[in-house]
Amino acid sequence: MVAVRLTDSDGATGCGYTVLHAGHGDALLPIIDNVFSGILLSEDPRRIERVWARMWREHHYSGRGGLVSFAIGAVDVALWDLRARCIGEPLWRLLGGHSKSVRAYAGNIDLNFPVEKLLEGVRRSLDAGFRSVKMRLGKPDLHEDVARVTAVRELIGPDIELMADANEAWRTDQAMRAFRALREFDLIWIEEPIRPDDYAGYAHLRAHGGVSIAAGENLHTVAEFAALIGAGGVDFPEPDLTTCGGITPWMKIAHLAHANGLPVTSHGAHELHVHLLTAVPNAAYLEVHGFGLEQFMAQPLELKEGMAIAPDRPGHGIDFDWSALQAYRVE
Repeated sequence: MVAVRLTDSDGATGCGYTVLHAGHGDALLPIIDNVFSGILLSEDPRRIERVWARMWREHHYSGRGGLVSFAIGAVDVALWDLRARCIGEPLWRLLGGHSKSVRAYAGNIDLNFPVEKLLEGVRRSLDAGFRSVKMRLGKPDLHEDVARVTAVRELIGPDIELMADANEAWRTDQAMRAFRALREFDLIWIEEPIRPDDYAGYAHLRAHGGVSIAAGENLHTVAEFAALIGAGGVDFPEPDLTTCGGITPWMKIAHLAHANGLPVTSHGAHELHVHLLTAVPNAAYLEVHGFGLEQFMAQPLELKEGMAIAPDRPGHGIDFDWSALQAYRVE
């Protein structure tokens, strides 16, 4: 986790963050300190599109995605939080305010669990009120994947929605075999069946696989989403504001999906994404990720009857326990 806190000349504050794999955060700090801080100090923080464009241009040659998108994301969220707090509005309403709630699913991390532990996790999700759950695929033997999906479907019955995430486990031909083997289980989607930038492969699977596809958590630019959607390779675009450059590009991707008749979902950072999804008319599902920051928040995400409720507190409404986070700080 890399967090950014901004204070304007009136003393108002905004906070943003992004999340990466362990050991990668150090690479973001010089970008933010050496380049973005100068941009921020010279600009009006209300002109978020301008600030975002300047941050992007400053790293266009060496970035255009990757770590730069993560770094921009943390700053961009802080700018939007600051703006919303200054006018006393919750972020979801400032961004469009389409709905107060969105359907949530439990994004379980369970690929390497034995079947009984897998089922225990699903039961916990149901007990927590979820009506939609996700499981992992990608075992070396497809028959094992099928057996695990069979066990979960038998547990939850026909009325609970089931998603599956392959995390780029297959080649296109392997994915096609998996799609055909899994058609009978009425999956809402199979997520990231192949590598994220194989747009032709996604289009082939979508045309012939018989199961809807979610993808996009590993795409880091609006242009990449435009290419995937333009190729006809996705049913549920899945931008992650922490990886694609923040709220500003996330909203563009959501509107691009809407213009193409597609629903939008999210990946991770559910405390932030609840605002973005409730802001737009084409929201499908909020992933409540297996890795959350609830223990460090004064008021965690509210869930009710399988729906995530956007808070009415100004900004994104997240107040971190910085003293608790301090124990994990890397100097």
